[in-house]
Amino acid sequence: MNKSAQEKQWTIVWRDRRNRLQELLFEFDQGNRYSVVVHSEEDKAKFLELFLRPPETAIVSPDGGLLNNIRIDENLLLPLSYHGLLTESTEQHIAELFGVCGLNQEETRELLIKLPSQLSTYQKRLVGFVRSALVNPRVMVYDSIWDGMPKAETEQVLR
Repeated sequence: MNKSAQEKQWTIVWRDRRNRLQELLFEFDQGNRYSVVVHSEEDKAKFLELFLRPPETAIVSPDGGLLNNIRIDENLLLPLSYHGLLTESTEQHIAELFGVCGLNQEETRELLIKLPSQLSTYQKRLVGFVRSALVNPRVMVYDSIWDGMPKAETEQVLR
């Protein structure tokens, strides 16, 4: 397989509970979506271990992956600081991403000063999405995106 094809495909190989060889092939073109259903937490952990390849991949967990003792703005800046990705345009990029998600400047400002415990399920996942998008991964994985989300918030995500 040539390098260009390898960059657009990832293969995951593992042995299942019955020791049978399993293989998944993912083809990555912009806009492709895959849904992977696993049957246990153990299977999910194994899939994520094999699939996640930082910094090419980022995961948005059900709680947004946020640290509860720091504000949302600090939660957003923490991975950027860790990976040495903070720039002069970081704040603008954060505002743009929230804008793409439907928040205006005032809503974004109000959200950024809150603690994660003050957010709804939808808001936590929205912040998790922005946090992941800021590191510009090739692939974003959403872990249990619909679990525990009220119908109104689910409809808001689908828009």
